[in-house]
Amino acid sequence: MKKVLHVITNFAAVGGAEMMLSRLIQAQPDCQHYVVALMQINQTYHVALQQCAAHYALHWNGLNTLQSIFKLRKIIQDIQPDVIQGWMYHANVLTTLSTIGLKTKPPVFWGIHHSLASPKEESLSTKIALQLSRYLSGFANGIIYCAQSALQQHQAFGFGNSQQHVIPNGIEIERFQFRPVTEHSPLIVGFAGRFHPAKGYAYLVETIAQLRGYPLRFKIAGRGANLNNPELAALFEQYQVDPNQVELLDQVEDMPNFYASLDLFLMTSITEGFPNVLVEAMASGVPCITTDVGDAGLIVVDTGYVVPTRDIEKTKASILAYLNLPLDDKLQKQNKARTRVQEKFTIKNVSQAYLKVWNFI
Repeated sequence: MKKVLHVITNFAAVGGAEMMLSRLIQAQPDCQHYVVALMQINQTYHVALQQCAAHYALHWNGLNTLQSIFKLRKIIQDIQPDVIQGWMYHANVLTTLSTIGLKTKPPVFWGIHHSLASPKEESLSTKIALQLSRYLSGFANGIIYCAQSALQQHQAFGFGNSQQHVIPNGIEIERFQFRPVTEHSPLIVGFAGRFHPAKGYAYLVETIAQLRGYPLRFKIAGRGANLNNPELAALFEQYQVDPNQVELLDQVEDMPNFYASLDLFLMTSITEGFPNVLVEAMASGVPCITTDVGDAGLIVVDTGYVVPTRDIEKTKASILAYLNLPLDDKLQKQNKARTRVQEKFTIKNVSQAYLKVWNFI
């Protein structure tokens, strides 16, 4: 049984890289998995942790970087993994540093799960990790990006490696229900994303306001999506949004059930890498309207609509175009969306891609 050691910055946070690691472990029962979190591990991903042979938290805080490198080095020497997979900048850097000079050095692959659209806006810690990554990237046996756009951005930033791969995030498609469209009114349009400028809430709210009077209802899920949030409340006031047209759900735990309640999904982000929400919505047979950010266009292609960022008129026009489609055309888009996920973005397919890069198959 092949041993895979995963090194991730933090396995106690809810994020795309963390969820992807959890799914990958569960999708590979024929491998013996180990997880090292530089910072913390908690029970958020308890199902994946139960499948691991062992897991470790180094409680790294920046000040104890040298100590953490030596701890990680000792773990690597004890486990003797067949491959090490890094997840995110800090984990990639510390893993590479910890393997320098090892007599038996396993292959080390980096994982990049981040858009680099605006390097200057990153935190100081991330900026330092990026500069180190630019220097150390050639020492890795390969780099795996979750998005084609991320590969291009990091290459432009100076990441150099002869083995660079794009493996998209994958989902467990059986978790998502397919609900065939029926004639009903109003049409339910969903949005999911934390309240953050990158998610384009200002453009979302203005679009909703411009669609007043149409048979549409909007459901918004995400941390901060409530009127106790003064910034969101101010946007509603500014654009005179009809509260009867919008349901604010804040953070939603049961996302499959959320997607199952929708007819159409809208993403207004102004920057993304690989937006998981699009894949999850499409897995539920929900066509998507998305801004052309990161790999969004490559995910949706002709199953939905791709519009320029900040273009409220084209976003509005796309919503109305779908609203006015005949029922058979809506069902065709539903089926195309679900089929695209089945063919490209299941965790089974993604797992096979990782195994190939690791030379396990």
